[in-house]
Amino acid sequence: MTRRAAVKSIVLTGGTWNGLSLAQDAPRGPASTRDGAPADLEQFERNAIRAKRAGITHVLITEHFPPALWQFDVAGDPYPAWYIYQPGLLKIFPPASLQHYVNPQYAETVAEIFKARCGILRRHGLKAAYSTNEPQVIAEAFFADHPELRGPRVEQPNRSRAARFSPCVDRPEVLALYSESMQQLLKRCPEVEIFSFLTSDSGAGLCWAPSLYPGSNGPAYCQGHSMQERVIGFLSTLHEAAKESGHTIQADLVEIAPRQWMSPTFDRPQSIARSLPAGMAVDHFEGPDGHRVRVRRFSGGDGEFAPVLGIPRPLGWLGALSSGQGTLGSKLVMSFDDRQNLELSFRILERFQDRPSSTRLQTLSSLHEVAAETAGKASADDQLELWLALDDAERYLGTLNFGPVLIMGCVLGRWITRPFVPFPSELRHEETEFFRPFLFQAKGEEEAGDLVDIQGMRMYEGWGARLLVQNIIEKVTANTARALALAQRIGDTAGPDRIKWELLEQRIGTLQCFVRTVVNSVKYQAGLDRVKALKIAPQQDPVLGARSGWDREDLLNIARNEIDNAAELRRLLETAKEPLVDTAPVAREETMRRLGPALPAQIKRKIDVMNAHWEDYKRLFTAPNL
Repeated sequence: MTRRAAVKSIVLTGGTWNGLSLAQDAPRGPASTRDGAPADLEQFERNAIRAKRAGITHVLITEHFPPALWQFDVAGDPYPAWYIYQPGLLKIFPPASLQHYVNPQYAETVAEIFKARCGILRRHGLKAAYSTNEPQVIAEAFFADHPELRGPRVEQPNRSRAARFSPCVDRPEVLALYSESMQQLLKRCPEVEIFSFLTSDSGAGLCWAPSLYPGSNGPAYCQGHSMQERVIGFLSTLHEAAKESGHTIQADLVEIAPRQWMSPTFDRPQSIARSLPAGMAVDHFEGPDGHRVRVRRFSGGDGEFAPVLGIPRPLGWLGALSSGQGTLGSKLVMSFDDRQNLELSFRILERFQDRPSSTRLQTLSSLHEVAAETAGKASADDQLELWLALDDAERYLGTLNFGPVLIMGCVLGRWITRPFVPFPSELRHEETEFFRPFLFQAKGEEEAGDLVDIQGMRMYEGWGARLLVQNIIEKVTANTARALALAQRIGDTAGPDRIKWELLEQRIGTLQCFVRTVVNSVKYQAGLDRVKALKIAPQQDPVLGARSGWDREDLLNIARNEIDNAAELRRLLETAKEPLVDTAPVAREETMRRLGPALPAQIKRKIDVMNAHWEDYKRLFTAPNL
């Protein structure tokens, strides 16, 4: 660094989002987890012991920690929601010259969580894995003081109201920051051996990468440098920093998987990898020979069903274990993300560790054995069929993935809590305050009022999209209904274990509610758009005998269906004895990317607002007069 900043960071005070305070100093009291309890190191230790028995070598420590709410530093800008959950190296282990540009209390709190988890892993002969996005956004105050270190713009312009920049890793001064940060991390968390860095997404990116959301950009200083030089410099710096600290690490710098409309970050990752030190990798190609990374990863996560919790996905778990970088290696990384199904995921992992499957028939045979252990021999067939039904439901739901549809629509678009009304721009503040602050929308109120305008994307717009989504959701619904019937049948003969199956029934029922909200949202907006485009003025005094038009009945019936669906979801959430949906543990941690603990109350307000606006439809349609 050329000089140390004298200005204290303006980001420490947070900001506001449509009047909602998002300020955060250090989290008060014990760090919270997603299930609302204090960070439970005892549970982490129990999981680690079980993981060791299952053959796990490394445990992911970078999950279930407080969000960096202080990064909401520009009023009205939702974009930091994409990286407040990412423990960037410079944010959590800041070098001395960066201390003024982060929230040091927050950094210390999270670093202590990671350190405590590493201490547990050390006691049980396990190592740690660390996952984040890099090179990650740094506060604008830093670049104001050090303009020569400003790297590329990395925000998505249609989803942000402020320019966001990551540092230029071509600069020796920036590499020195990363070197110091890595050494701090390894000093406090020496068990960390494996790093995974996502780039080109969520507030992270490399200079002049063709995949950057604002377009290829960066400082003139490094425009002539090749991506190979850039990646080699960044990863070699981390490798050398670890080596100087007496550690050997593996790090994999991975681009966001490009969709059809996107450009790749690395055009020849294997070629880049051949110039990297041993253990350093780009897009899963490892130096210096360019072979695939020899690390396997296993997580019992929620997949396409998130934010609904606890629905088992054995085939999805195994697919993740055997795909991509999962070339049979000696290192196996475990995530404790799905706490509701950990025991089942451990059982499945152990079975496939002992007897790897190379065909689907072998996989299903092994899963049938696990089903007999968990549901009893008499119900093993039903248990396996239930898992297959859920796998089919997830595959169909995945065809709507422009980002997981339940997350993109029900959470980021707040379909699950926002009322469906014909004139959303006319809602009063008290009718929007419970959902509007959390709507991931960086444009105007017209776009915010459109159900299918999700982060500047309109992938579910129009009557054709309505028919397509409806067709897919019918297939999803058929499979979740089959799974629910099987869970009920197994539960009827489960005896004392009946409560376990009742909980699974509630979780599948919750999934069904979310899925119905998806199709209702798309259908409602398509119907509303069509009627408004026709510009047919309703008759104010219809003749006796005038009947309701099909389009009126269609739109009102969708609204009523969503009201009834919301009431059912609320009932499930209020009666369940365990969490059914991922929500923030406290209200102040509800964000655009995470539902809040007041979800049942918010759903009730959605219902009330919709019921208060039935008369508004008279401004769209001629009312029947029979």
